[in-house]
Amino acid sequence: MAEIKSSRNRPRFHPDDDTSDPPPIFGNFFEGWSGFFSNNHNDQDKQTTISGQQQDYENDRYSTLSSQTASTSTRRSSILYDDSIPPRRKNSVQLGRQVMSELLENDNVSNAIQILQQALDHLQMTRTEGENKEDVSKIYSQIIKSLCDPSIARIVDEMSKHDGKVPDIQESVLWRLFTKVVESGYVLEREAHLAVVNTLVDRNHKSLALQAMYALPRREWDTACYRTAVLLHLLQDPKQSQEAQGLLSDYGKPYLEIANPIAPNDLPPIRMEMPLMHEVTEQDQFQLWMFYQSALSASDEEWHNTKLAYEKLRKENMEALQHHEEEEGDGIKDWAMSQLQIETKKQQVDRISTDNDNTMIFVAVNNSQFEYGWQVYEAMGDAVNDATPCIVMHLCWVAFRQIPIADISRRTYWENRAWSVYSRFMCSEYLHPEENEAPGFLHDILSIAANSPEIVIDKKARYTKAMSIYNLLVRLHFDKLLCDDRVLEPVLCTLLSECKGSPANIVMMSNKGFEIWNRKLEIAHSSVRTSYSMLWGLLVLALKSGQADLDKVLVQLLEKDMNDVPSSLIAILQTLHDQTMCDGCYFFDYMFRRIEFTDSSKETSAILVDKFGFVYDGERSQGFLDQQPVWRTNINELQATSISMAVKMGVAKQEELVPKQMYYSTKKAKALVRHCLKRSELKSFT
Repeated sequence: MAEIKSSRNRPRFHPDDDTSDPPPIFGNFFEGWSGFFSNNHNDQDKQTTISGQQQDYENDRYSTLSSQTASTSTRRSSILYDDSIPPRRKNSVQLGRQVMSELLENDNVSNAIQILQQALDHLQMTRTEGENKEDVSKIYSQIIKSLCDPSIARIVDEMSKHDGKVPDIQESVLWRLFTKVVESGYVLEREAHLAVVNTLVDRNHKSLALQAMYALPRREWDTACYRTAVLLHLLQDPKQSQEAQGLLSDYGKPYLEIANPIAPNDLPPIRMEMPLMHEVTEQDQFQLWMFYQSALSASDEEWHNTKLAYEKLRKENMEALQHHEEEEGDGIKDWAMSQLQIETKKQQVDRISTDNDNTMIFVAVNNSQFEYGWQVYEAMGDAVNDATPCIVMHLCWVAFRQIPIADISRRTYWENRAWSVYSRFMCSEYLHPEENEAPGFLHDILSIAANSPEIVIDKKARYTKAMSIYNLLVRLHFDKLLCDDRVLEPVLCTLLSECKGSPANIVMMSNKGFEIWNRKLEIAHSSVRTSYSMLWGLLVLALKSGQADLDKVLVQLLEKDMNDVPSSLIAILQTLHDQTMCDGCYFFDYMFRRIEFTDSSKETSAILVDKFGFVYDGERSQGFLDQQPVWRTNINELQATSISMAVKMGVAKQEELVPKQMYYSTKKAKALVRHCLKRSELKSFT
């Protein structure tokens, strides 16, 4: 990249990328445990080598290996083993002492390996009376470190060969012993884990190495562990730069918060103390950040070149600005140029520099280098313009939503950053409510608020945050923003996700949703159409609360082309009709039964849906497991996914959703809407 393009040609930021899948609930806190101890052979990495990173990795672990790979022949054990106890009958401590005796006192590697191979299938790692857990950990940590010694590893490989070939790593003595100990709940010494990780990387098993690293509890991690884990994430194929950035933000924190696995979105988070992080300084954090940047540059040449071009251009601009400041010209001349609105050279350089900074943040977002993008923003200081608020807020939203839901510490970290951006730019000279950037800015901060981690002190924290922003728009009479669906959609998501619990709370959330929508119609004088997703969300609120004035919703449905109205809306309208409007009339269960003559045409299509309008795959006759909802409607709009997820997390929680066969046709849908409108008008009139 020769130069950074001006942000005048930048694309507009709209929430058009919300169709991506939501983040996983659990990330590397529980990395790969479902298949971690299986003996399948699918975890081997592709034979790809990243030479620059591999060299960094070798250099980084040299100091660790130097203290681990000392010749085992110089060690001595004072504990002898009892020959009268067969190997497979001994407990874990006895076996460990026997193996260490063979390795250290007798220097008999072959005999020690034979003992281990014979005992692994029968070894019981469960605690017995009088057995010290720390002794087990210490003994087997020594054994594992010895097995990782290159000289001993060569002997083990020679002994393990079958038909001249070394067996797969998962069949090796080292891996089987390591997984046996960890699976039994023992915590090995930190150096033993790092030794296993280094051995696996040497043998090009980078995926297993990453799993072995995370087998060490996070509270035991020190700086060396963080450096190793960062490199391992970058060594994966494809490389896991976001996970590596997550470790950068975790490094140095005295505690981490993770979501409760039982109910991640409802129960308070679990706090994990990090005792080894109390002594970490800002200089240590900076060094780890630079270490990550160096390793990343070695693996991603395109990003490295882009970053170098930007940093070179920024340096030139800073030098030019300093030069113009030192050459302060004639005050009268500067005053005259200001009055004539002529841009001085200093102002021109300053403007170009700000445009380049904004563009670099945008490039960082596209390359998932969120931390680097934030560093660029902080370095800008006061040199911002009208484009900066929307770009930086979008950076916060994209980074936030790609963090696993369980990683509450990181999500809170980026949420706090987003609120700092909101506090700085909302109602400032850089954010105008009439400009096209304002709805995108508010959409992103409201989306973060709607997905904010649950806290103990305020169960309605999401609702409080979202409504504080919306109420500010009402007080300031920002009518254009109050009518924009990009602003209202995340507010509706908040109401849908919080519409649960007590009947009073459900009614309050429903009333608030219709209040917001009615305000939009009053401001726009019914000239602005509402998206199908928003209408569906309002119908969901009405169904959950059992009370709402649906006249305006039904009128909007009739004003739309009925051929385009999704059947998910009609399905929930049919449920509303049957539960709240009529009982036993002709239109009762109208869409869910065949109507003679009406459904005989080819226009009728059979769809499997539930009462909320969620679409099901498969036939009704299939088993229960085949009829699980996929939590989607057939509304083809960008915001449909986020609204559906909000319904899943709130309104539909603990609801019994039974799929039913729906016989849909445009003629039947229009007849049902007209009938419901008449019933609703009659009800409001009486």
